[in-house]
Amino acid sequence: MIKQKTSIVILDANGDSNQKIQIPTIILKNWKIILGVSLFFICMICAVVVFVATKTQSDRYEQELTKKMEALEKAKQSLAVEEASNQLNLVQVQKSFESIDSTLNQINAKMRKRGLKDVAPKLKNAGGPIETEENLDELSKYYENRLKSIDKKLEGLPLGIPHHGKITSRFGYRRNPFTNRGLEMHSGIDIKGSIGEPIKATAAGKIVHAGYKGQYGKVVIIEHSNGWETRYAHLSTTKVKVGQKIDAGQVIGTLGNTGRSTGPHLHYELLSYGKKLNPEKTMLF
Repeated sequence: MIKQKTSIVILDANGDSNQKIQIPTIILKNWKIILGVSLFFICMICAVVVFVATKTQSDRYEQELTKKMEALEKAKQSLAVEEASNQLNLVQVQKSFESIDSTLNQINAKMRKRGLKDVAPKLKNAGGPIETEENLDELSKYYENRLKSIDKKLEGLPLGIPHHGKITSRFGYRRNPFTNRGLEMHSGIDIKGSIGEPIKATAAGKIVHAGYKGQYGKVVIIEHSNGWETRYAHLSTTKVKVGQKIDAGQVIGTLGNTGRSTGPHLHYELLSYGKKLNPEKTMLF
């Protein structure tokens, strides 16, 4: 089968034949279809190129976005851990200060039981910003231990008032209360009261005597720490036993008029390593 061809003459500007080419006749007859198919394939190729380029760029953006999201998530987790750590430290510091407050409240309560003022009274008409402090938890622990040490020392130190009443006879030389003649050494202080009123220990310690003892009448003697000793004489009754450990402010007996006494009162003595001292120096009336 001989393919048919069609000659195409190319003319110049003057109309003269310059060149002649031959094209298969089938192409001329179907040029529209061929042109359409060619345009279709060109468009398809362009679309593929655009798709591939867009997909590549999209993948790159997606990868970058994923990395940023992962970095953001790590930062968020780190921030959450830091916040939790800060919250934990805050809770620890708060517990330390609450412990300090609790210890102070215990000390103040014991001071009040002895008839003394608080060692750390509440501040009135005060305020201001809270200053930051490094190692705040360590500082809190330091003060907490100091307060506990103070509390322990105060427990065994005779302070305060064994009975609320008027002092009728002070420490030192005085006239004989029975004859009103001559001088005698009064080794304690006398506090007036009514029979049956409670008498309280001025410090924690151990009972070494509870009962009748010569001119003291019914007396309670307590040994405290660091060589301190207190005596509570002329009682009507005793509320403790020998060997018993008692706390500061605990009732140990009731006021009376036993022994060498001219009327109901408490005779209170304070000794340090056996030497009698003036109890008023440890009392605030």
